Amino acid sequence: MIRLHDEDATARLARALARRLPPGAVVLLSGPMGAGKTTLVRHLAQALGFRGRVTSPTYTLMHTYPTPAGTLLHVDVYRLPDPRQLWDLGLEDAMAGTRLTLIEWGRPQDFDADVLVELEPDGEARRARLEALRPELEPRLADIAREAGPDGAPD
Repeated sequence: MIRLHDEDATARLARALARRLPPGAVVLLSGPMGAGKTTLVRHLAQALGFRGRVTSPTYTLMHTYPTPAGTLLHVDVYRLPDPRQLWDLGLEDAMAGTRLTLIEWGRPQDFDADVLVELEPDGEARRARLEALRPELEPRLADIAREAGPDGAPD
């Protein structure tokens, strides 16, 4: 677990994810309402060079953010009874050529993803658990935890 004491720590984690995740990576974001999923996405978009407003796609299902590093696709499956419906709505086409795809409320059994980031409240802070869903990404996630800063060391 990585303890995120404040939003600056979340931004450090986002910068490390942006630097270390391979192009085209699919990241599942889980955690209760208010755990900081959209905040992490906002900081990831900024780390990739996006300067606009980042909002949750709860009602629109998908937002794309053009960045100098490539397109960031932000998906929210909270309102879908079956998240696999996204394939019928064009998720595969939307994912083509993206720098990163971030799926809020995604579960590994529903998506062919690379990384799971679980966020949970911890008092005024947050905790993040990174899980490589592909073994070859484990060293990258260890690097990400180290780069997240002095508070980013795993517990």
